[in-house]
Order: sequence, then C-alpha cells, then structure tokens
Amino acid sequence: MVETLKHITAFDCLPFDTEAATADVLQEFIQSQSKNVFWFSADYNADNDAKLAEYDYRNNNWTAGRFVGEAIFNCNQTVYKITIKPRFGEKMLFRMLEEIFNIRITTSASQTSNSVDWQHYIKRIVAFIWLQKLANANLHGVPKTQIKKEYRGQTIRGRLDVRRSIKPLHRSNEVVSTFREKHIDEHIAQIIFQAYQILKANFEIGNINIPDSAREAINQIHTAVQHRKLISESDYKHIRYKDIYLSWKPLVDLSWDIIKRKQFSLKQDKAKKGFGFFIDMTEVWEEYLRAILKKNLSPYGWRYRNDRQIAYKGYFFQRELIPDLVFQKGKEIAVWDAKYKRMMGRHFDVDRSDFFQIHTYIQYQLNHKSVKAGGLLYPISTLPNFEQYRSPYLISEEGLKMNFSIDGVQLSEREENENYQRSESAFINRIINSIS
Repeated sequence: MVETLKHITAFDCLPFDTEAATADVLQEFIQSQSKNVFWFSADYNADNDAKLAEYDYRNNNWTAGRFVGEAIFNCNQTVYKITIKPRFGEKMLFRMLEEIFNIRITTSASQTSNSVDWQHYIKRIVAFIWLQKLANANLHGVPKTQIKKEYRGQTIRGRLDVRRSIKPLHRSNEVVSTFREKHIDEHIAQIIFQAYQILKANFEIGNINIPDSAREAINQIHTAVQHRKLISESDYKHIRYKDIYLSWKPLVDLSWDIIKRKQFSLKQDKAKKGFGFFIDMTEVWEEYLRAILKKNLSPYGWRYRNDRQIAYKGYFFQRELIPDLVFQKGKEIAVWDAKYKRMMGRHFDVDRSDFFQIHTYIQYQLNHKSVKAGGLLYPISTLPNFEQYRSPYLISEEGLKMNFSIDGVQLSEREENENYQRSESAFINRIINSIS
C-alpha cells in the first residue's frame, strides 16, 4: 500500500497557515529534524536554542523558525513533507549568497521545477558554492607539504646520513641519504575528496558545469588519494596553512561540515526520523551584511574587525562578547548586531535581550575607542520613516552623542523582491551617513 504524503508549506519566521500543521506534527518535525541544519562556516556561532518551528504565544499560532529547507518524516503513521522557503523570495536568497561568496549563481544552478524537492534545490546551490570556492582556492595548486624520505644507493640524494651509511657502505658499497619531497597534504586531500564524493552522491554536483580550475584540482586530488581514510576531528583542527595556501581554508571548512552532516545522517534511523536539509537564514543574513558593509565602507577608510572580547576574565562568570559587525577607522568604532527577525516597527519587534546586548557591546567599546554609530540591523518588512528609527544619542539626551539606529534592508514578505538592489543601496547610504 502506497503511503499518502501530506505536504505542508511555509515561509521562514511566518505562521503556518494550514490545518495540517498541528502541534503533534510540528513537535515531531522539531524533534526529528533539529540536527539536519547545514552551516556554511565552521566558525559560525550558532544559537543552539533556535528551533525549526516555535509557538507564538502572542498570536496563538505556530510559526516557522529562521531555517529554510525541506524534510520528510513520519508522524502518527502518516508521512509528512514540510517545505520552508525564504520569506523574501528565492532571488533575494541568491543575492545574499552571491555577495557572501563573491560568485554569480548561474541559471542552471538556480533552476528548479515542481518535480524537484526543494531540499535538493538548496543542496544544488550548496554544491555550486563548493565548486566556486574550489575554483577560487586553486590559485597556486593543491596545498603541499614536504615529506622526509630515505634513499639507499651508490649516489646521494639530499643529505648524507653518515651513521646509517657505515654498514651498507662496507657490505654493498651503498650509502644512506635523506631528502624532502613535496606531496599533496594528505588531510586536506582526504577532506576535499570525501566531500566531493558526498556532493556527487547527494547534492547533484554532476548536473553543474565544473570550472576548469576546480576540475584540475579534483583530478590532482583523485590522483593523490589512493583510498579513503578516516579523518578525525583532531586531524581537521590541526591542519596548518602556509600563507600561499590560505585561500583553501574556507573550502576545507565547508567540506568538513559536509562530511559531518553526512556522518550524522547515516546514523539516523530513517524509518523513524526521516530525512531533511536546512540552512540557517540567520547565518546567511549576518554574512550578507558583513560582505556588503566591508565592500562599501572600505573606500571611506573603515576596516572590518573580527572582534571577540572576554568580560570579567578569570572569574567563573566570565563571558565572551562577540558583536557581529565591528568596523574601525582610526580611533573611531561602529558596532552593529545582525538580527534575522521580523521588523515592522512595532515595540515588541526589538527583543529585550537583543536591545541590552548591543548596548553592552557599545559600552565595552567606549572603554577603548570613540563610538561613532551602532544598533541592530534587520530585514525590514514595512515602509518606515527611517528618521524615527534613529537616535542621535545613546540611551538619553544626556548620554553619548552617537547615531544609534534600528536599520536594515527594506524587503517585502511572501513575494520576490525585484528591487532589492535599490533597497540595499539606500541602506548603505544611511549607514555611511551615520558614520560620516
């Protein structure tokens, strides 16, 4: 008997608008699929409390989380498919990914059809990004390390090993010498090789045109890797890159995440937990803002700082302070936090903890630099008067004179945003004015 599949669709951060999305179905969805989230960066500081779906007590309904993707699972002897798409449309998602990875997503990579599961569509985009990272990384060839080798014969290769040559010289008129030879780094080659095999099997990489530079690297790695070898977390963390090969690190990090996700999926009991694939739009939003701000503020002398500070160092209650976006120009600082939450200008749209968190970051910077601007950056789902979103002082009129703002890119929900570049440019201009 063929099982009936119930399909539930939703947009991230918006309510489920179907009766099929009952509490028991969504709770099973959360429980079974929470580990099926893919992050592009191994360094991303993910919020472990974020869920694929949450109950909104203010409006008494279930709301999709900040993740987009698709899952198939069983609940109460019924098979469900839940598809969650980006609330600002697929074109805006592609725009953000293009800015993050400095690529252009081709029509063939971004095409989908009703017959293709949306998770496979997202996976194909991930595969495309992986290929572009590989092509961009392969500037000086695949990373190599020097391997010490020994040679025994009547000639010397490299350095003569006098002590080890005494006996062979007497017995067979041969000497022992040591030399160094360059070989492709074994751990890097294994990680990229294994990730490529997964992408071929599960991410439809075979349907994408592979750039010549990426193809050349893949062929070199296939030649170097004689057989698959287990690479441990320790092996991955102890990889060291020479300056000439630093461009390979983002690719290796992405490849390692692909391998880890595959290892987890193999452990799942699909009969009970199903399968799925999701990306975190909070990560995408943060990385997108970082990319466009770095590109547009640099001509004005502002440089991005990867800031990570420890408050109350040495105490049991010490905490890390990790603002998302810190830029510096001389002795001046601007600090913002990226928030992928709904922003419609309502009082409760600014979360209490987010509000106090950004003020903590600003206060810390005041101990060292002059803070020029700061605030929270959202995708904004209304047409606001941005003057009402900005304060010329911190906390009160007697406070520090700086530009504190709620800002972001204005985007419409539940539709494709054709004018996203205009909204993006307007946002950049407001930011530049706030730090001028």
